[in-house]
Order: sequence, then C-alpha cells, then structure tokens
Amino acid sequence: MTSDLSLLKMASAMAEHASRRHAVIAKNIANADTPGFKAQDVVPFADIYKTAARTGVDIADVAANSKTLDMSSPSDPNGNSVSLEEQMLNSSSTVGKHDLAMLLYRKTMDMMKMAIGKNI
Repeated sequence: MTSDLSLLKMASAMAEHASRRHAVIAKNIANADTPGFKAQDVVPFADIYKTAARTGVDIADVAANSKTLDMSSPSDPNGNSVSLEEQMLNSSSTVGKHDLAMLLYRKTMDMMKMAIGKNI
C-alpha cells in the first residue's frame, strides 16, 4: 500500500541520499591527511529530483545510480584537497536534511493512520 505513494518514495530517497553523503563525508575526513587525496561529494538531491521528474524514472533508482563528484578546492602542499571545516559544515547540513526526510516520512505515516482511524 505505501510503496505507491510518491511522497514516501521521495522521503525515503532523501534519507538514502543523506546517508550516502554522510559516508562520503566520513571518507573525506578519514583521508584528511592522506597525500594526494581529493575531496568528494555526492550529486545534490535537488539535481536528483529534477532528473527523476524530467525523465520519469523512479527517484529511488536515480538516487541509487548517482555518482560522487570530485570537489575542486585549493589543495594543501601535499596535494590533499580536504577542508575539515567544510566537511563539518557539510555534515551538519546533511544531518538537517536527514532529519527533514524522517519528519516528512513520519508525519505522512501519521496522517495515513489517522485517515484509516488508527491513532497509534
């Protein structure tokens, strides 16, 4: 029943995107001192949403097949481009987006339960 609701699909894809971004941020932070390491990020969720809307492909499929991007930022003398400050800002932003996705999912489920008369 809930698998056909586009709002729930979008919230789920948004949470999955935040999870993938956290993994990329963690990899960046872990390699902050690795010579020659280039910082990466994922494609923004807004771009994934636009692609899904334009092509008619399921948003979960577009999100799952999105690529990571190399970030072009100034490098340290050892060739590393990770900025810990930037990664921490990205991390806190991603936490907020994940929380938003979970809130959207939870409130949609609450409305569905109320509509069918199950106030749990």
